[in-house]
Amino acid sequence: MSGTSTDQSNNSKQPLKRLEKTTACLPIVYGSVAFFLGKKADEFKTHQWTLYVRGPKNEDLSGVIEKVVFQLHASFAEPTREILQPPFEVTECGWGEFEAQIKIVWAKEAQEMDALLAHGIKLYPPAPPGTAPSALPTSNPNVPVVSESYDEVVFTDPTEQYYRDLLEVGKLKPVTLKEERVQAAVAEYNDEQTFLQLLEAKQFLTQELQQVKSRFQRVDTETKDIDSSIRKLQEKVRASRKKPPPSSARSAPATAAKKQKS
Repeated sequence: MSGTSTDQSNNSKQPLKRLEKTTACLPIVYGSVAFFLGKKADEFKTHQWTLYVRGPKNEDLSGVIEKVVFQLHASFAEPTREILQPPFEVTECGWGEFEAQIKIVWAKEAQEMDALLAHGIKLYPPAPPGTAPSALPTSNPNVPVVSESYDEVVFTDPTEQYYRDLLEVGKLKPVTLKEERVQAAVAEYNDEQTFLQLLEAKQFLTQELQQVKSRFQRVDTETKDIDSSIRKLQEKVRASRKKPPPSSARSAPATAAKKQKS
């Protein structure tokens, strides 16, 4: 939940009344689903993918989003695609991964700046360490590669009308993605799932912090032991420098003098 924020911008000639000291949040999901084409694949078309913007529970976002503009790789015919109604999605075929740009244009009642997003379209599953993505098995056209992000767009001091529109999201009939297998591949988010994910993340961080704390304690103990050993060695060196020479060494010159006299 990165909490994308929007800035106020008058998209209409007459500014609408805004609700001061008010914030509104719109959860969205954007991402892609790719399928290997199998026997239909050729040199330039190995995968079919769908790029989309949707609600976490497939909510109808037509009341709060005017359009979504997808900017694809320049090699595609008409790389700029404007989708004016949900489902906000683009489906294409290709052979390479690339980063697509997504612009969400809010409804005119919002009077907000457009939201700009970037999404890397993935055709291959994550590679194990030391393995190139191209070396991964892609022989099953029924196994999707899903790459999506959950975000929450925060509107500060929204217009009164747009605030009401945001409250209506979720009350209409859900809008699913066009292709059934694509819809089946994406995740469905809910409050309980989000809570469990946050709880799991908190537990993980607690364990990691405890391990880091234990390592620091061990290092601190080892450092104190080393400092103690160094002090002991320094004391021994100083003590050895203060010791007088042996008595035999002190009397040797006198004995030699006596021999010379005799």
